[in-house]
Amino acid sequence: MSEAQILLLLSALRALAPLALALVSLVAVPLIGSPRFGAPLAAATRARYLVVGLLLLSGGAGFVAGAGVTSTLSIGELTINPSQPGRLFVALGGPIFAIIVAVGQGRRAGAMGQVALFGLAVIDLALAIPVGLAPITLLLIGGTSLAALAAGGKEDAERARAVFRDLRSAGVLITLTVIAELLRASIPLSATDPAYATTSSLTAGVALALSLIVLASVGAFPFHHRLVRMFDALPIVGSLMVGVWIPAAITLIIFSELSLLIAAVNEPMGGAVLPILVATGAFTMLFGGVSALLHDDVGEVLGFFAVGSSGWLVLGLAAVITRPSTLAPHELVIPATLVISLFGVWRAAVRRRYDLVSLQELTGWARHTSAIGLVLVGVAVAMVALPGSAIWAARAEVIGASGSAITVVIALIGAVALFASIIRVILIGLAQKSHVVERTEVRRVTHPVTLAMLAGALLIAGAAAGIIDVESAASELLRPGIEATSPPAELP
Repeated sequence: MSEAQILLLLSALRALAPLALALVSLVAVPLIGSPRFGAPLAAATRARYLVVGLLLLSGGAGFVAGAGVTSTLSIGELTINPSQPGRLFVALGGPIFAIIVAVGQGRRAGAMGQVALFGLAVIDLALAIPVGLAPITLLLIGGTSLAALAAGGKEDAERARAVFRDLRSAGVLITLTVIAELLRASIPLSATDPAYATTSSLTAGVALALSLIVLASVGAFPFHHRLVRMFDALPIVGSLMVGVWIPAAITLIIFSELSLLIAAVNEPMGGAVLPILVATGAFTMLFGGVSALLHDDVGEVLGFFAVGSSGWLVLGLAAVITRPSTLAPHELVIPATLVISLFGVWRAAVRRRYDLVSLQELTGWARHTSAIGLVLVGVAVAMVALPGSAIWAARAEVIGASGSAITVVIALIGAVALFASIIRVILIGLAQKSHVVERTEVRRVTHPVTLAMLAGALLIAGAAAGIIDVESAASELLRPGIEATSPPAELP
């Protein structure tokens, strides 16, 4: 095989690997559950380990492409060029969701792994499409479909309501996306016909529509109810994928589009929208952190933690509108996603060990299972990050872009409240053991799943804290390059 053929094969594997592995699971998971491969009672276990392997392969494909191997695949006139964020999402998401599926249990663990496989494939494909705002629609539709798949059982009314709520939200956001695309496509007309509209007014309309999409998709206040109920009703894989990872991809796309659009406008943007975004971001952090401190249900605590973390993304959106050339908001998206995902690993581990939803009933869990306690310590480390790292600099730039001392104070209090919510769960785990915790069998530390969970916690916490550099030689930025997006002047 020649060198050119090897490069073509590697390009094809990278460009199509996430989607191909997801499609393979549709055949492989039912097949592995058949009696010819073992006892019917162990079918769910075999399916779980199969999807874990497929998720690791999917993540490995992202790392292979990031090592400098070309990833652009040309089939006739069709060109598939996965973007840098797509590589990072797949490379990190594969092992993260593999750990969560491995830690989890139940007959639907294999189906949850398929939710993660298709979610990563949709994210990878959406971030590779250089066609305006169409990827946002793809992600919204894909997220709604995955939420329905994760909900599963028809007898669970709470899950059905969560999916219906997500479906209504997706319908509104798709409408906003269409409006934003129409305004975006009209920008070139303003350059030729001043009577039609001004470039600034059309760009401001696009910025407003895209800002609403970000607020609703990431679960910022007052759109937090959808996100909290999702974490409370759906399995952890489905809630993380639909409530965190897909919105993070949408946020990256919108950050990139706004950076390019606003950079092409000579007049300052924002108007009345900017102070609203700044206030919303700061209050969302405070609201999410305080709510996580006050609630007792583990699912709701995780949901409000995700709401508070989304405040960073809203402040980042305001920073993009103020300074379209800054990369600080882009650099915060993936670390915030990793911190929430690591919290999700802890949630999956606790649910498997104790199957409890109340923190008061979980008293002493950290004393009883120290390995799970180390995972939550990793969440705290990831939140604080390494002082002096790029993440601290990005946070400082995002908060400083608000230009308001009151906003800075509220955001900092919210960040402290988020950290305090993690410390509170740790302290509950160090308290006197409850009867349920005391009676639970402890898994040995040398168990393969425990070792995988601890290794994954170290990787996720290190990457989120900026201690481990997860960016590869081929991914210099956390956003698509300018060549992947048509500038306003070249729109048809």
